[in-house]
Amino acid sequence: MSDDIKFIVTELNKSPFNKNYNLISFDSLSSEDLLQVVTDVLAEVDAANKVDVRTEEPEQTAIRLLTMLRVLKYKPGSDINAAMFRQGLVQADKQIIHPILNWVLCNLQDLKKRAYLAQYLVKIDVPIEILGDADIANLYEQYERLIDEFKSAHKESESMKQSGNTTAELRADIDSIDKERDIVLKKIERMLRKIENISNKEAMIEASHELRVERERKKEIANQKQNESIAAHQTQQRLTLLSQQLRELRQASLGATSEGLIQRLEEEANMTSYIAKQKLPREIEQRKREVDVLQSVVSDVTLNRNNVDALHAKIQAVSSEVNQLVEQHLQTSNPVDDKLAPFRQQAAIIARKKDSIAEEFAELKGKLNKLQEEIQEKQEAVREAGGGGGILRGEDFKRYVSKLRARSTVYKKHRAELAQLKAEGGVLARTLDILKAKQNELSESGDNLQGLQNQPQDVKGHSREELATLVSQLLAQISSRKAQLAPLINDLRPLREKVQEMTATYDEQKRIYDRTAAALDSGSAKLEQEVRGLREEQESAESQRTLLSAKSIILQVRMQRVSEEMRLYIEKGTTQSLREKLSQRITEQERISRQLKEEQTVVRETQEKSKHQRQIWTNLKELLECKKQCMEEAQRNYGILHLEKGAETLVLQ
Repeated sequence: MSDDIKFIVTELNKSPFNKNYNLISFDSLSSEDLLQVVTDVLAEVDAANKVDVRTEEPEQTAIRLLTMLRVLKYKPGSDINAAMFRQGLVQADKQIIHPILNWVLCNLQDLKKRAYLAQYLVKIDVPIEILGDADIANLYEQYERLIDEFKSAHKESESMKQSGNTTAELRADIDSIDKERDIVLKKIERMLRKIENISNKEAMIEASHELRVERERKKEIANQKQNESIAAHQTQQRLTLLSQQLRELRQASLGATSEGLIQRLEEEANMTSYIAKQKLPREIEQRKREVDVLQSVVSDVTLNRNNVDALHAKIQAVSSEVNQLVEQHLQTSNPVDDKLAPFRQQAAIIARKKDSIAEEFAELKGKLNKLQEEIQEKQEAVREAGGGGGILRGEDFKRYVSKLRARSTVYKKHRAELAQLKAEGGVLARTLDILKAKQNELSESGDNLQGLQNQPQDVKGHSREELATLVSQLLAQISSRKAQLAPLINDLRPLREKVQEMTATYDEQKRIYDRTAAALDSGSAKLEQEVRGLREEQESAESQRTLLSAKSIILQVRMQRVSEEMRLYIEKGTTQSLREKLSQRITEQERISRQLKEEQTVVRETQEKSKHQRQIWTNLKELLECKKQCMEEAQRNYGILHLEKGAETLVLQ
């Protein structure tokens, strides 16, 4: 974990974040500052996250971060569930925030590309009821077509970028090939000069050519042999794996009959038919009703305390009316005469059993599919790691299980001995504490006994008769007090029972009220957030649609230019096509390049001579300058020399 924090601090101190943190200052950040750091990092991925957390509501911050992480396909650890992750994100828990920062900073460039593509490729979830409208359905189809066009345009853009890089690489390769060609030509010239005086040079050239061909053929045969051996090894591994699978299938098919297979398939088909025709339609209808209720709640005005009280009153009135109708139905109908009641009960019980079995079947099937996927992944990993011999089967698996059982027995034995030793140690420690406490008590009791022996013995003066009289008086007072309290206790008992009943009723009603109010508040807030999010997505989709339409127009113009170019290339008319123009320009540039290379060669050859000549002229210039200075100095010694407009005047003194 410390390495992750070091990596996070190092990346945050770099551009474009420039946070200037160290390990201590980063670890001591408050929850608000930590959320601001996450927001700044995500703002580098998507500019829409460039906000100030202090001016934003906590719920909006949590929704924004969760939405962004969902778009970026962030997956928390397997030991963290969804509720814990949301709570940790809202509270800015370091155990949740640090892995997010590490993941984003490690994959910053890829996440930028993913966020850019998500703006155009994440589809808007439109309910089926709304898609029933023809106009909305047409708009949605047009929206999907635009997404497909964007995909193709993006692929074309990526291919063009890659082709640009390929062109630069090809140019570099061409330059290197030209250099290699010059080197090879020079080598060929040297070799030709060496073999000019050899009599049988043609035969030697032919023999060397055949030798080179045979060596190349030998290399090809060696490579082919190596590939064939690798393919044979892979085929042998696959044969071993298929043989093991065949043995397993034969063992599984022992005792199986056609009737049993047909019966199992029929049961599976019946179960699937029940799930598809009865269970799923009921669940879909229930979800539709829930959606209708939530939509009605959203469409209504914001509920306050008076509305909630009115709804409670309406619920109580409807409940009482339902109870009255049930009582009337029970009074008018005789349950004894209803002969179909047992069958209805049995049908209801069977329906509930079918639903529970269908749910259990779906859950088990999902677990089975998940386990099969895990097994397939493990098998692929084993095959990639070292072949198909990593899975134990048959006798090897039995030997491995027996070895594990032996080790498990030894482990359980040692674990039991360790538990006994721990228990014995605990008992001995407890015994030691008890003995120490007894020792302290004995020492204190010895001190008290010595003190009592020193006190005067006044207690022996009382008689038994006085003590009996005192006890009888106390018992009489207690009886009189009980007689006085008996009627009050009798009156208090029903009141206590009534208070308990009222308290239970109050608690139940309060729980119902709190649950209903919380459900309504959370549902309305969630729906308002979803509506706002859908409106924002709609606006962004409209802007994206406009942008995509403009790009599609540009692409159409380019396609027209390409088709015109193809037409000119096929017709071969007087008008030159763009390809011909480019070919001419390429030819001209190649001619210029060759000319420049020739000039460069000439310049390299004449460089030393020119340099020497330039040095001679420089020396000559310096010599003339020196002579000029000497002449002027000599003239100054004999008089004053005036230089004016190319004329020299010497004034003698």
